[in-house]
Amino acid sequence: MDLHHQFEVAADVEHAWPAFLDVPRIAPCMPGAEITEVIDERNVKGAAKLKVGPVNLRFAGQAEITHVDDATHSAVMTAKGSDAKGRGNADANVHFSLREAGESRTLVDVHTTLNLTGSVAQYGRASGLIDEIANQLIAEFVVNLEAELARPSEPVPAGPETGEAPSVPAVAPPPATRAVSGLTVFFRALVAIIKRWFKRS
Repeated sequence: MDLHHQFEVAADVEHAWPAFLDVPRIAPCMPGAEITEVIDERNVKGAAKLKVGPVNLRFAGQAEITHVDDATHSAVMTAKGSDAKGRGNADANVHFSLREAGESRTLVDVHTTLNLTGSVAQYGRASGLIDEIANQLIAEFVVNLEAELARPSEPVPAGPETGEAPSVPAVAPPPATRAVSGLTVFFRALVAIIKRWFKRS
């Protein structure tokens, strides 16, 4: 299943780019995501929760940035996980790129190849629904991401000997993870699909 999303964030590319490469910082901005282990700044283990109608899905797995091109502000992330109840697996290759979109604005292009196996693959057959749910999650992600990018760096206490703070400021902690409101996302997605269907009629 191929998904494509494009959105803007209220930050220039030079500010946004390092954040996109910092997986422990950016992952909590995705609704329903939580980090269970930080391997390094580009490789984490975690879990993702999603409720679609009456079905609760929880995937535990790993996400890693495997390729970075600083010249073009583009990168590739791979993610894979298994449902906690053994209903299947999911893996994704995510290609994203950033470019200027005006003063203090960045346009982000994201192309995701998603593969579902096992009983969870039935949701893949309703690709329109999956796409709309993804749109809703991306919209919430952008709001959380902009809040994270707007957070000021916390001042670092002066060193005991020199009285000077280290040159690299500490980064404020990411926003707390919020659980995905499954029914809300589901019905928003359903309404979006119906509206789109009537526009095509």
